[in-house]
Amino acid sequence: MRDPALRLEALRRRLARMDGRAPSDASRFDLGHPAVDADLGGLNRCALHEVQAGTGADLASADGFALGLAARAAGTGVIVWIVQSMTATEAGLPYGAGLVDWGLDPARMLFVRTRDAGSLLAAGEDALRSGALGAVVMSIWAEPRALSLTAQRRLALGARECGTAAILVRSRAAAQAGPAETRWTITASPSRALEDGAPGRPALTVRLDKNRTGAKPGQWVMEWRSDERRFADLASVSGDLVPLVAQRPAAA
Repeated sequence: MRDPALRLEALRRRLARMDGRAPSDASRFDLGHPAVDADLGGLNRCALHEVQAGTGADLASADGFALGLAARAAGTGVIVWIVQSMTATEAGLPYGAGLVDWGLDPARMLFVRTRDAGSLLAAGEDALRSGALGAVVMSIWAEPRALSLTAQRRLALGARECGTAAILVRSRAAAQAGPAETRWTITASPSRALEDGAPGRPALTVRLDKNRTGAKPGQWVMEWRSDERRFADLASVSGDLVPLVAQRPAAA
């Protein structure tokens, strides 16, 4: 049976949407995307959220979405990003200039690289229970034995007790249901070229598979606007959709 507290929260949010108001509870954050936020009514800052890559090639996109969520949840707080070594090998290591381009301040981020999943989960729980952070992102590889339901519940409990958003990034889909409040599947999408053929903003297909507070699952194509630190619909400008890949110069 669903937790009565969750049912009450879902009802409160549904009523707020019906009269055109968004919840003002400081324990919640949104994506900055008006249509999605109207549907969801915000996300719980004091909870565990899962982000999974649609395919192995989408892992960097999943990390990017998770960092966007972390930026929205943390505000001016510090973000800790914990990455398992195998994930870093497949998706790449953080790059300071790239983080700035994503709208993040490297001076307000702490990067932790762990050798195995057990160390990642331990570091994540310690970070959450410190109570001094805005968000904790944990990028884990595959479906390790260490990522048990008990381990996931400990992360969820740490987030709830200390008021810090916990975002678990998986390189593949979860094999079983867990305690995360939301679960998202992310795949890369072609960006829309800006004026004069300038490269478009990073684009993602974002699918909400699970939301324990009652909002229906859905799917959206959105872009990350780093200058505004929010998600939005693809820029509605003239031009064709182009993938974010290097373009060869035209032959002379």
